[in-house]
Amino acid sequence: MSNIFNNNRSNKAYISTNNVISFNNNNINNIDYTRHFPPANVEWSNSIYAYNKNSLRHLPFIDKMVITLIKSYFNLFNIKHEKRISSIKKGIKLRRLSINRIFVSKAELKHTSSKIIITIFIYNRQKKYYLNKINKINSIVQLNNTNFLKKIKLESLNILEQVNKEKKLLVEIFELKGSEYFNDYEERLLEDFIKKALEKELLKVLYENILYFNKSKFEDTSLLKLKNLLSQYYNKKVEFNIVNLEYLYLNSDILSESIVIKLKKRSNKLLRVLKTSLNMIKLPFINKLSVSNNLNKIKYDKTLSLNNIQNLNALLQIFVKKYKNENVFDKLLQDIFPFFSKKEDIQNVVLNCIKHKYISGVRLEATGRLTRRLTAARSIFKLKYKGSLKNIDSSYKGLSSVLLRGHVKSNIQYTNINSKTRNGSFGIKGWVSNV
Repeated sequence: MSNIFNNNRSNKAYISTNNVISFNNNNINNIDYTRHFPPANVEWSNSIYAYNKNSLRHLPFIDKMVITLIKSYFNLFNIKHEKRISSIKKGIKLRRLSINRIFVSKAELKHTSSKIIITIFIYNRQKKYYLNKINKINSIVQLNNTNFLKKIKLESLNILEQVNKEKKLLVEIFELKGSEYFNDYEERLLEDFIKKALEKELLKVLYENILYFNKSKFEDTSLLKLKNLLSQYYNKKVEFNIVNLEYLYLNSDILSESIVIKLKKRSNKLLRVLKTSLNMIKLPFINKLSVSNNLNKIKYDKTLSLNNIQNLNALLQIFVKKYKNENVFDKLLQDIFPFFSKKEDIQNVVLNCIKHKYISGVRLEATGRLTRRLTAARSIFKLKYKGSLKNIDSSYKGLSSVLLRGHVKSNIQYTNINSKTRNGSFGIKGWVSNV
């Protein structure tokens, strides 16, 4: 324990095992910010270490098949429930152009010797759409709930009186004998009246059934079938790490896919789609001058106890050995961080240290035959952006940043999607920068 917190070292700069550059001036260790080194599955969307090169040869083709299977699984729908709703009486072609679906990003595959971990980012647009519909129906029903049953009783009695009058007139005019000609006539009228009166309640039941089917896709019982199917391709166990996103623009794959679906409709204009997609994005205000000034203060602050810890992994290993059968997190709070009163305090400190939490800018490019003319369609190029794609560490803080694949910035998500319409093919490029 004492060796970890030992500050008596020579006045030289050194690099620790965690890629942390520290300077020791006047027997004080001032630890700099760690450089962002993302894992291989984030950088290349696939990470594997194998001795046999033949096993690696077919992986790109298999990965494409796996991604299409995952997307088709989350786009399943129940025909019986959705045919009853008038707004969804569409064919397969029109259904592909609808945005009320579960958007799935590109999969990040992490291979081990015994299993494969597939991480997926998901935006459940269908769930939000039907929840809003149910909330609207509940608000309308609550207003009309006081005298609703009384109105139904009065109108049903009026219907029965009208039916009896019609029977008497028809019997007198055509001289019909008996009531065999009027079988089920009253019941049909009452059924039609009840369906019209309880139309909103029946819609609510249908919406709840669709939501239940949507929820069942994320349960383990239904995911087991998908895992067993995917395990046949890799001959390994498959595990899913599903991350649900609150907003559409938090992932560039999902954002660009939604724009492609909108542009396939001829009624949608290109500039209007790009503007509306950028208007829904909310960017935080970042003062670049304050960021650079706060960095210098944090570097040379002697009161920060977290800067005195040189190797947090070694410290955790000591506590795991010391407290085997007890909660390590609670003991860590009591011994090392006594100034934190609750677990929420240390969680907030950890969350504040995480990188790439906020979105600083978005850039969208659309190229191809996106005019509305059916004949002689010409190729156009449109660009829209919001915020900036600069890396704050390298541009404003003066820190060195990491390049992914040798040319891509570590703070940027990039996607390129190609599609086609009746006029021709087009492409969408999307960049989303994080802070």
